[in-house]
Amino acid sequence: MRGHITSRGPLGKPDKNGKRRHEGAPYAIVVELGEMPAQRCPVCVDPRGGRRLHWLDGKPLAVCPKCGGELDDVRERRQYTRGGFKLKREADAALIKQLDARNEGTYQEPTNTTVAEFLVNRWLPDVKDSLKPTTFAGYTNDVTAWIVPGIGTRRLRQLDPGHVNHLLRDLAATKCKYRTGNLSPKTRRLIYITLRKALADAERWGLVPRNAAALADPPKVTRRPMHVWSRDELRVFLDHVAEDRLFALWRVFATSGARRGEVLGLQWRHVDFAHATLNLEQSRVIVGYEVLVSEPKTGHGRSVPLDANTVAALKAWRDVQADELLALEFPQGPETYLFTDAAGEPLHPDRVTKIFGLHQAAIRAAQKKLDPPVEFPRIRLHDLRHTHATHLLQAGIHPKVVQERLGHATISTTMDIYSHVLPGMQESAAELVAAILDAAV
Repeated sequence: MRGHITSRGPLGKPDKNGKRRHEGAPYAIVVELGEMPAQRCPVCVDPRGGRRLHWLDGKPLAVCPKCGGELDDVRERRQYTRGGFKLKREADAALIKQLDARNEGTYQEPTNTTVAEFLVNRWLPDVKDSLKPTTFAGYTNDVTAWIVPGIGTRRLRQLDPGHVNHLLRDLAATKCKYRTGNLSPKTRRLIYITLRKALADAERWGLVPRNAAALADPPKVTRRPMHVWSRDELRVFLDHVAEDRLFALWRVFATSGARRGEVLGLQWRHVDFAHATLNLEQSRVIVGYEVLVSEPKTGHGRSVPLDANTVAALKAWRDVQADELLALEFPQGPETYLFTDAAGEPLHPDRVTKIFGLHQAAIRAAQKKLDPPVEFPRIRLHDLRHTHATHLLQAGIHPKVVQERLGHATISTTMDIYSHVLPGMQESAAELVAAILDAAV
């Protein structure tokens, strides 16, 4: 890559030696970048001469931003020019530094782009196609609701770890929009992760010299105690819903360890009655209140073996659903969703969560009328998954089997989430070893 120095500005009066120098800051550096792709408007006139040219520094333009006309794809000689040097030796030093940085691949183009402009106009549109709908919706909410109002006006290249820490401190004192109290540490950490991911892409794309968020201090999150039902409590719940129209649904939740979206994404083609397995290949997730079909959370499906009673419950439900759909003139087929409402529509995930809460309320009310009263613990629908995993580990099932059944990406994830079960497993192992040794004696 080559470059040179040029002189600008009018010549001043001769000095005592008779030399005339350029006034002001007359020196500029020019770097030859070679031929580069561009788009030329055949209509708009450039004030510097010729037709207006738009360099392809990002995605191609659909139309000319000035006249709205079509653009021609061309390749043109491009130069980088920077002026403002009073002395020639200053320009020489700047040119050498510029050429070295470009030849080494460390040069980054100066820009006045703000954090908001980068996140909203470039980052979100560029990453949308590579993300799941729920992930993109979460990123969009973090950007528009929290990051842009906090640091959106700052220049992207001037953002430093102090600005990120200041944002996180402000978020800690911010009221949550959806519940009472301030934003939780977990929510603030998710916002931080979104910003860190965006700045990592900006660094990878050569827009910033470093990732300011990676050098900041993220919020620390303390994992809340996990709430699960005991075997007896789970049995009370299943007895309560035994006559419920959706008993098969609750049975699948309790015995498969599947996520809510995975269960509600099941179609009859995913049920293998011959081998008593569920093939979890898709998930029905919520974006806003709209339900979309997505791939499973870890990006690949899995097969989950079922017990005989759950298979029997599914067969009975298949017959009930077939009669309901026949009355509605909807034929039941392989593409029919397993769990539908009275109108034949797939169950909305939020509706299922609400029904689960109503069942718990009924059980709690009934248990309080006993003599003596019994306090039935309230859990989330997702905690049925945790309950299933906890019971498996307590029964001595190998953690690798539990990991595969739950669909965790790694066994370390399973062990980290269910670490509360490990002390009991250690005690059981110690007693087993002692029994073996004593028997040998």
